Amino acid sequence: MLKPKRVLCIHDLSALGRASLSVIVPTLAATGCQPVMLPVSIFSVHTGGLGEPVQQDIYEYCLQTLERYSQMGEEFDCIYSGYLADSKQAALVQRAFDLWPHALHAVDPVLGDHGRLYSGVSSEMCEIMKKLCQQAQIIFPNSTEAAFLLNREPEQHCLQRKQAEETALELVQTYGCHVVLTGILTEHNKIANICGHHQDVFCVPSVRCERNYPGTGDLFAAATLGKLLTGSDLPAAVSMAGSFVSKAALASPSETRYGVWYEPFLSMLAPDISENTLNIVLVEPRIPQNTGNIARTCAATGAKLHLVGPMGFTIDDKKLKRAGLDYWHLLDITYYENLAEFFEKNHGPFYYFTTKAPARYCDISYPDGSYLVFGREDAGLPEELLAQNQPSCVRMPMQAEARSLNLSNTVAIGVYEVLRQWDFPGLCTSGHLQNYEWK
Repeated sequence: MLKPKRVLCIHDLSALGRASLSVIVPTLAATGCQPVMLPVSIFSVHTGGLGEPVQQDIYEYCLQTLERYSQMGEEFDCIYSGYLADSKQAALVQRAFDLWPHALHAVDPVLGDHGRLYSGVSSEMCEIMKKLCQQAQIIFPNSTEAAFLLNREPEQHCLQRKQAEETALELVQTYGCHVVLTGILTEHNKIANICGHHQDVFCVPSVRCERNYPGTGDLFAAATLGKLLTGSDLPAAVSMAGSFVSKAALASPSETRYGVWYEPFLSMLAPDISENTLNIVLVEPRIPQNTGNIARTCAATGAKLHLVGPMGFTIDDKKLKRAGLDYWHLLDITYYENLAEFFEKNHGPFYYFTTKAPARYCDISYPDGSYLVFGREDAGLPEELLAQNQPSCVRMPMQAEARSLNLSNTVAIGVYEVLRQWDFPGLCTSGHLQNYEWK
């Protein structure tokens, strides 16, 4: 099983009422992630109908905690921020971004709703939030917050689908990140979330609850992030999160002040606990784009990646990152100095992919824990290694005149043959159209 993804959550903590860290932590944990709380403020109750809260700011504690985590060498897969009361709290998020630049930076720009800013949120805070969003890889605004992020006067009513899709794409272009625009009304009494991804936009609908509960945005964003970090693509993560929040809200009592009774539905978010493990091994890879593409395949399928040196590039090579950038934070990756170190630490079973093999790759029955081993692009695997392991050597059928397939293509074919034999454990096997719904 993969090591849990660790998420540093920089939010306020409401002790009574289901909002902020009170719902974010259990929701992330339910997806299989490890949430780490950094509460910038502590409230006795949330601010959605339970009266005036008792409040405690703990800025100095948070700042010292960040520095201590850095000194300890702790790593985070994601930095996730939400409501920030002032510039000092925003500076904590900026500091976390600086300390862990390779983590996924996720910002829920909590500024307002229903066409206006929340009480206590200033125009200065809007400008500060824009700067944080410019450093994020994914943001979760509602339509009011989207308007402020785009320097527009917010609409007093919910955006319709076409207008929301245009807004999402404008946010993508303005901030250079993935966008999930929340709470959009569609036909047939449904509510939808609009995903902006590069130049694509996806509308992901869910059943609408007529009641308005505090904390649903926190539940939705945390569920989406958790599913995204554990291997789902963005539309699938948004779909699961929307379904989770909708079902919980519809089953909750009519009194909304205490938030959604989400606890009975947390099992919807649980990861597949199958023990099937697939390992991909690249021996002395030379071309960074190939390794980046293979990293993307591993991230999308949950396969572990093993890189055996010496390699023909550095691991921070721009071409490598460009090929797998959106997926790098999802990888379970291990590095080795050479083959000797790799075989010392791993014990197979090993299957060696080579154009020189007498057997076809699809004629092998791959057991759990298999290692698919691939050689360098210009020379393949050492012949001595192949000769010592003939029963485990396999090839891709191809025309005699063709020298070989591209390495990243070969890996993808091998990975999906193994997963087909295992019936694709833990993988999402259905998708969504952009403009229509499957019947």
